[in-house]
Amino acid sequence: MKFDTLQQGISFYENYARVSGFDTRLYLTKKRRFDGKISLKYCVCNKKGFRETPRLHADCKKKRPITRMGCKARITLKLINDQDNYVIFSFHEGHTHPLTTRNSAHHTKQSGNLTLAHKKYIMDNSRANIGATKSYRLMKEHMGGYQNMAASVTDFKNFQRDIRGKDAQMLIENFKRKKEMCSSFFFKYEVDDKQHLIRVFWADAIGRKSYASFGDVVSFDTTFSMNEYCMVFAPFTGVDNNKSCVTFAATLLYREDTESCVWLFEAF
Repeated sequence: MKFDTLQQGISFYENYARVSGFDTRLYLTKKRRFDGKISLKYCVCNKKGFRETPRLHADCKKKRPITRMGCKARITLKLINDQDNYVIFSFHEGHTHPLTTRNSAHHTKQSGNLTLAHKKYIMDNSRANIGATKSYRLMKEHMGGYQNMAASVTDFKNFQRDIRGKDAQMLIENFKRKKEMCSSFFFKYEVDDKQHLIRVFWADAIGRKSYASFGDVVSFDTTFSMNEYCMVFAPFTGVDNNKSCVTFAATLLYREDTESCVWLFEAF
């Protein structure tokens, strides 16, 4: 079997491992001296070899499980000299351990493929301050069991970790889309030297119209709880003719200092 790139050969063996019921890891790599291209690449079962017995320390509270069982299953990909393609040079099929069954295949690393539905579910729950572990358990109930998840709780945690660093950018992009859809929508933000969001202010068309009608008295309250990024949420509110509370605008502040307050009231 011939592959156009090395990654195609690795992906082929990973797909084979997922269907068969075991995990893989990359092993030895050999390169050609004159051009540095990889000539041989070994992909092995993750239970290959034996782990050395760790030294026990007095402060060691948790023992690591034994995962290496001397498995010999592997595949070797070889570079064709006159081409840039790779072929299967050797293949060892036998394992020294039981393979996972279909009901427990979700525990393998190879099963960790988050679908678009998974990602949207994690993002929606993240907006409601629902963590990755709880999201995984909730989705398990919707899917009818762990065997139907096709992903692990670690995949959920990793994806939520990745999007957490992009939440501020997602917020600003969302405000920009709202501005394109409605010219009356207003927002303003600032970042620090490390491009971290430190303050943001926004007001939609309904809030601005309400301020024009009922803005004689405005309440500004910063006693709300902080979010998971330690930013203070502070709304600008008032009272309409029906004595009901209306929101004019809102802000998120990283610091409640003089500079932030001056910036905020100038934006308001």
